[in-house]
Amino acid sequence: MKNKYKILLILAPAIFLLDQFTKYLVLQHIGFGDAIPIIPGYFDLVHVRNTGAAFGLLSSLGDSLRNPLFYGISAIAIFVLSSLFKNLDEINRFFPVLLSLIFGGVLGNLTDRIRFGNVVDFLSFHIQDKTLWGISLEWPSFNVADSAITVSMIFLAIHFLRDQGPASPDREANSQSLRSPKE
Repeated sequence: MKNKYKILLILAPAIFLLDQFTKYLVLQHIGFGDAIPIIPGYFDLVHVRNTGAAFGLLSSLGDSLRNPLFYGISAIAIFVLSSLFKNLDEINRFFPVLLSLIFGGVLGNLTDRIRFGNVVDFLSFHIQDKTLWGISLEWPSFNVADSAITVSMIFLAIHFLRDQGPASPDREANSQSLRSPKE
């Protein structure tokens, strides 16, 4: 079996299972809408439901539009990830890891949408400064699947932005890594 498929068969299920297990723990131990402070004023474990996409985008759409849209986006993502994965050069070790993390994350959130009609989010980072400044900032709650997708996308963006800079000897080698051996 090719190494890229070994990476996929290890990482994607690991992310999926970790995501689903942590969500199971949240569902069992944190009431909907409740919060457990871990680092008071900065980090809580919460139980919220996200009917939208990232940051709650499109959550105001009715179920009859929103659900088919997100199922379709997930199906397209799985197809695109599968196609990209199939065409990866065997010597590349960077992209199989990132694509596997995204794949596991997509499957984790898709599973929630199928089971619940929404996604369980539970990690809440925020700043609640009770000093003179009175700062209050909150990042939208997220989960393990979101984290895997986001971290992978950041690394992919850095990689592609770095490759857009001035020509370097590694640039051609890096751009070849996503191409099919047939090209």
